Amino acid sequence: MPPKGGRQANLRACLICSLLQTPKEFVDYGCPNCEDVCDMRGSMERVVDCTSTIYDGMIAMMEPEESWVARWQRINKKRRGLYAVRVTGRPPQDVVDAIEARGGLYRPRDAVEEL
Repeated sequence: MPPKGGRQANLRACLICSLLQTPKEFVDYGCPNCEDVCDMRGSMERVVDCTSTIYDGMIAMMEPEESWVARWQRINKKRRGLYAVRVTGRPPQDVVDAIEARGGLYRPRDAVEEL
């Protein structure tokens, strides 16, 4: 769900899935989509490494499986919530390596790609 009391200036975007949360929420709960590779829970340093304050636009996603916008953004398999349209920055190499070790492909969130 969208962060409680969060204003845009206080939000950070996950560099893997573009979920928007407050820094405290990332520290307290991690990223509900990417915690297995980002490991942000309990570490402000890791939150700073795996999230960005530089992002464009917001998407409030309520029905991920049914949303053409979610498909376009490649977040249709993610949890409901508030997402950035584009996020500037790259995650640490160990996160990219963890994604690839699981058979995934890291896609930067700072460019719009064609489907």
